[in-house]
Amino acid sequence: MPSLLPIVATADNFPPFPGPYPLAHPSTGERYVPFHLSASDHTRGLAPLGLLRPAVVAALAGDAAFEAVARADGVKAVAFAPAVLGRGREALEDVMDVTARQWKAAGMFSAALDGWRDEKYTIYADPRSAGLGAAGDAAERAGPRSNAAFACERAACAVWGFATFGVHMTAYEGEGADMKIWVPRRSATKATWPSKLDNTVAGGIADGYTVHDTMVKECEEEASLPAAFVAARLKSVGACSYFYITDDGFLQPEVEYIYDLPLPPRGSADYVVPRPNDDEVEAFALLSVPETLATLHAGEFKPNCGLILVDFFIRHGLVSAADEPAYLEIAARTHRPTCVATPM
Repeated sequence: MPSLLPIVATADNFPPFPGPYPLAHPSTGERYVPFHLSASDHTRGLAPLGLLRPAVVAALAGDAAFEAVARADGVKAVAFAPAVLGRGREALEDVMDVTARQWKAAGMFSAALDGWRDEKYTIYADPRSAGLGAAGDAAERAGPRSNAAFACERAACAVWGFATFGVHMTAYEGEGADMKIWVPRRSATKATWPSKLDNTVAGGIADGYTVHDTMVKECEEEASLPAAFVAARLKSVGACSYFYITDDGFLQPEVEYIYDLPLPPRGSADYVVPRPNDDEVEAFALLSVPETLATLHAGEFKPNCGLILVDFFIRHGLVSAADEPAYLEIAARTHRPTCVATPM
C-alpha cells in the first residue's frame, strides 16, 4: 500500500520551523509579524492572535485602531490600540469588520475576501493576555473558552493568519474488513473545493456555537440526519490540527474536532441513510475501505478531509506502524501545534 503521508502533507503543507511560530514564508522569504491583543503580550512572549504578511502590515499603517511595535529594521509586532481595546469586545469586532470591508471594497486580499460569507468565527487570545481583561467583563471570562477575544468574518481569518476551528464526522457501517464509509461529493457550485469528496459531515464552528451543537446542526443540514438520532450515537474521538498555507500565501492553521457515527445495522428499525439536505452536497456514496483509499490516493478528496480520514483509519486499526513507514510522522502532522492562540 502506498504511504498515506502525501495525503496528510497536502493539508499540513507548511514545512517545520524552529521557534514558537514561523518567521518567514518557506519559499518567498516574506516575513511574518505577530498580531496581539495588546503590545505587552508580545514583550511577554505570549502566543499571538495571528500572523500578518507584509502586505497586511502595510495596509494597517496609519490606522489609529492599531499600533505597531517598532524595531530598527521594521515592525516587530502589531496590536490593537489601547483606546480600542479598552472599549471591549464589541469595539474590537467593529474595528475588524470595518477594516475587512474596506479592504474588500478596495479589491485588496481578494484571494481570501472574495469568499465573504457573512459568518463569523471566534478568535482566541493567549489566556494570559492583559488585553482580555481590557476587552470585557471578568464575569464573562469564567469557564471553558474564556479566552475568546472577539469574532471575525470567516473569509478574513486567513488574511490575519488566525486559527480556525471546525467539526468533521465520519459515518460508517460495519467493522474491520467489512467496514464501509459514507462519503459525500461536494456541490459543483461550492465556492471552495467544488466537486471534491468530503467527510460525511463537516463544517466550521460559528461564533456563539459549541463544538457539539455545531456537529449536530451540520448533520441535519448537510446529511438529513435527525438530531435525536445523531445525539444518541455520536462519538467524540479527539481533534486533529495542521498548518495550511494557501497557493496565494495566506496562513491557515486549523483545528478540527473529530467525531465518529457508527450506523445501526441495515434492516434495523433505527437504520438511517445520509441524504443531501442543502445545496452543499451533490450526493452520498457508500465506499469500502479499499475504495476510499483509492480515491484518497487519486487526489479526489478535499485536502483536510483526506487528513481526517487518515486519522480515522489509524484510530480504527486499519493502518498501523507495521504497514505505514511514515506512521510516526503522520501521527505528528495530524496533531500539529497551531502556533497561535487556541481555546482554553
